[in-house]
Order: sequence, then structure tokens, then C-alpha cells
Amino acid sequence: MPAMPRITRCSLGLLLPVILCLLLGRPDSPRAEAPQEYQVKGAMVFNMAKYIEWPADAFSGSGAPLVVCSVGRGPFTAALEQYRGRTVLGHPVQVKRVQPGEELGECHLLVVSGVEKRYLAGIVDQARRRSLLTVGDLPDFARLGGAIGLVEVEGRVRFEINVKAAQQSRSKISSQLLKLARIVREGD
Repeated sequence: MPAMPRITRCSLGLLLPVILCLLLGRPDSPRAEAPQEYQVKGAMVFNMAKYIEWPADAFSGSGAPLVVCSVGRGPFTAALEQYRGRTVLGHPVQVKRVQPGEELGECHLLVVSGVEKRYLAGIVDQARRRSLLTVGDLPDFARLGGAIGLVEVEGRVRFEINVKAAQQSRSKISSQLLKLARIVREGD
């Protein structure tokens, strides 16, 4: 594997503190209200995407969009919208709201939030069949087959990664991101 270009290493070095700040939050701050919580979660999804290596055939070209699909009710989609048009690894971000069972053909990343638990297995299964990386904030999301679960611990948003689910998506999560995560296994 070729060494990372110096500028990429510098960029990664600059982004990690941002992620850490998002993870750690302010220890003396009261529990965030829902919109602020989702602003943090949206920022985490955007920044995490920078640490994911997508399969070579995931994009039609070097400037093709990174399509972030969002399924479920709640403010998560609105929080993601602020990143529309910004770039991740040279790909402009597009945000698309989808309904459970809707075709996910153009999605690269599926954010799951505000979905009844009884629908989760079907959504995760559909994402696996499409090799999509999933991020969700439902309780036990990563343990129930999602790739990255956003969890609240002591008033702060943190994340868990189900490595097996991430591998099934054919996406490669950087070791730097894995170091920051709590690693979980399905069914733990």
C-alpha cells in the first residue's frame, strides 16, 4: 500500500481534533436539545465520511456525488442538509430522504433515525444487499446489524462501530476512526 501523501496526512491530523471535540462536547453543558444534538450528529456523519474508503466502483467518476440518504422521522435529515454541496474526498455531498422499502440505488451512506425498531432489520438487510454503509442513532443500532451507531454517553454523542457490518458494506473505515470508536459485535 503506498504511503499517504503528506497533505492527506496533515488533513487527517487536522480533522481528528474536530471529531474529538464533537465526541467530547462540553463536560459542563446541560444535555443538548434535540436540534443541537442532531447538529452534532450531522457533523459527525459528515466528518466520519472523510475517514471512509469507498469501493472503487461506488462512484461513476472522480467528481461524482456522495449521496447520503436518510430514512426515518425526525430532525436528522435537516441536520445533514447543511452539508449539501460540501465535498468529501472530492465528492460533493448530496442528501436524499428515502422511505423504508424505497430503492436505495444511488445511496452511498444510509442514515437511519426515527424508525420503529420493528422496521430496522428490514432496512439494515436492504442496505447490506446494496453494500451501503449505515449510520444510525437508534438504541443498539450497531449491535442490531448497523455499521456505525451514534450513542449518547453522559450527555455526549459517541459512536460504536460494528466492524463486520462495515466490512459487508465493502467500505473501509480508517484505523484512526476505529481507534476513536467503541467496537461492538452484532448480538453482543
